Amino acid sequence: MSKVACLGPKGTFTSQAAEKLYPGAELEYVDDVEDVFEHVKEGSGEGVVAVENSLEGSVGKTMSCLLDYDIYISGEVTLDISLCLIADEGVNRGDVKVVRSHPHALAQCRKALAGLKTQSTSSTAAAIREVKGKKDVVAVGTKEAAEDYGMKVLEDGIQDLDSQTRFIALAKEDKGGEKTSVIFALKDEPGALYNILKVFADEGINLTKIESRPSRRKLGEYLFYVDYENQGKDLSAQLKERTDFYKYLGSY
Repeated sequence: MSKVACLGPKGTFTSQAAEKLYPGAELEYVDDVEDVFEHVKEGSGEGVVAVENSLEGSVGKTMSCLLDYDIYISGEVTLDISLCLIADEGVNRGDVKVVRSHPHALAQCRKALAGLKTQSTSSTAAAIREVKGKKDVVAVGTKEAAEDYGMKVLEDGIQDLDSQTRFIALAKEDKGGEKTSVIFALKDEPGALYNILKVFADEGINLTKIESRPSRRKLGEYLFYVDYENQGKDLSAQLKERTDFYKYLGSY
């Protein structure tokens, strides 16, 4: 099997998701979400990215890349998120002045990190690797990653609330399945959103997600990202007819 690209280094939540989606596969750790999309686009293999968190919402970079790249969602997995404050040996809680981690991880631990300076990194595991050997800088990440890099856990379960993150698998070909994801833009006319939602209602189809995001073309214009349980029905023709822009992201 070709390599599966995911945000690295080893020990990120994305790498854990990749191991669940592709048991036994060789992982290729990359520095950025867009690198995962490039890996799939170039035919080097499949990929895994985070798409949304129950506290912090959608991952903007992933949502933009889903629009920009002509590849498909081929699977999904959801992980429970537990975050730890991680430091090198010999560092105590009172020594800490700076905390590094991925922006979403830092945002999920606002209460525990109050009063400390925060610095963003490309991933939680990258933060752990960066703070090794430092006496007043620590990281937010997973207990498993702390063990991988020979670091210690200062505090466990520091997230403000329990949360989950949904990860998606990416492939060059549509795999097919019971769930479908699409992006569309509404026509500029009265009842445009109603006309779209009526398609799903008339077909008895349940939406599992609907989210609007700026189109990046002009102020006040939005794209809708929708996931739905397709029940084996192809709604492409009906949706294209009622939208100004339509993109099929895959069934899985």
